[in-house]
Amino acid sequence: MRGSRVLKFNDPTMLSAARGRVSSLRWRFVLAGIFATGASFVLASASAGVGWYLALCMVMGFDHMLGSSYLQARGEKARTTAGVLFVWGSVFSIIVFAAMPVALAAFGGGPGRVLGVLMAASSLVSVMLFTFQAPRFMMLSAAPATVALLAMPFIPFHEGPANALQGALGVGCGVVGFMAYITRAALNNMKMVNGWKAANQAAKERQLEAELKRAEAEEANRAKSEFLAVMTHELRTPLNAVIGYAELINEDLAAEGRKDLADDAARITASARHLLGLIDQILNMSSIDAGQEGLAARDVDVRKLLEETVNSVQDEARDAGNRISIRVGAVAERAHTDGGKLAVAMAALVSNAVKFTSNGLIAIGAESDVIDGRDMLVISVSDTGIGIAAEHLPRIFQPFTQIEGGATRTKGGMGLGLSIAQRMANTLGGDIVAASELGVGSTFTLRIPMRLQAGAPLRAAA
Repeated sequence: MRGSRVLKFNDPTMLSAARGRVSSLRWRFVLAGIFATGASFVLASASAGVGWYLALCMVMGFDHMLGSSYLQARGEKARTTAGVLFVWGSVFSIIVFAAMPVALAAFGGGPGRVLGVLMAASSLVSVMLFTFQAPRFMMLSAAPATVALLAMPFIPFHEGPANALQGALGVGCGVVGFMAYITRAALNNMKMVNGWKAANQAAKERQLEAELKRAEAEEANRAKSEFLAVMTHELRTPLNAVIGYAELINEDLAAEGRKDLADDAARITASARHLLGLIDQILNMSSIDAGQEGLAARDVDVRKLLEETVNSVQDEARDAGNRISIRVGAVAERAHTDGGKLAVAMAALVSNAVKFTSNGLIAIGAESDVIDGRDMLVISVSDTGIGIAAEHLPRIFQPFTQIEGGATRTKGGMGLGLSIAQRMANTLGGDIVAASELGVGSTFTLRIPMRLQAGAPLRAAA
């Protein structure tokens, strides 16, 4: 249908306009009665006013029936058909209303022209009041009254049949009807403005409440992180003493040839070092959460850093029967970055590879590459371990995440290592990506700028 191209009958604004017109039937009946009374006075003919009012009531009732049918219609095609009928019914009822102002201008003399103008203006106010939600429907509905107003100056003037009193009473009815529409429009506007103010105030209050809750959550998180940082520092001191004394006892017992007791002391040392590693992970995570992640960029010997990382896990790798190789490209020998954070990230990646590989190979490679126009240091850690299933890869960098499975559950740790590594890489302006195949092995690739700019904005931690 051609009308459906102009008016979108399934649009909520059109439905809202129809609802406004249907709900205003009683109001329009009352105002039409007032204008019919004024027309009877101005034309000095009660039959003319009553006849017009009855005809108008009939078409308005028909208009109301079509509007209700349109609002109750279901389905796009049915609603479009009902909508077209409703629009034509509405326009026809408005044409019947607009016919009276033209008749008043032609036969009512001066008072008739005044009353006709007031009625046509009231029709325009009514259209804008009840159908403003749908601008195209509003303009179509306003056309009859607009045409009536434009036609009045071209209608020849004739002396009206009403006397002065009848003319004054007729114009008074027009003023009452017009002011009624204006008053209702003002009340509706006031209601809408108050609603907007209330909604705006409620939105501001919700925003303030959200900001307050966020500030409270940040403060609680900061307090938690500071507490963890203090506690981990306090735990490290006696734990280092335990490790030191256990190593001394191990050496003394080994020198005396008491192997069984020396092995027990070695197990104490290994367990204490494992606990120290967990504490270090908690310390790193709490420092990040507390915002203590400032950068200290310096020239870093990449090869030396990787060798020191490997040396720290060499005993565990040897016990698991693993071999570790290091290959560093000539261009990647040196980088300007925060060596401490890079060392933490690499320690987590290499430790993770050692933990999940047995009697295998762990290959560490460092190269320089250009990514998105930037010189990047690319360090990969590949292993021939148990691998990771594809469905688990998206969540391996989440804190405290342990991938389900029997092999994983036999390993220690809290699931913080990879999360810390990713956070450190983000802080250095880069990231870590993982590729893995279950039963074959995994490759973790760290990519950071070769030269960290001073004052560069940090990337949001993943």
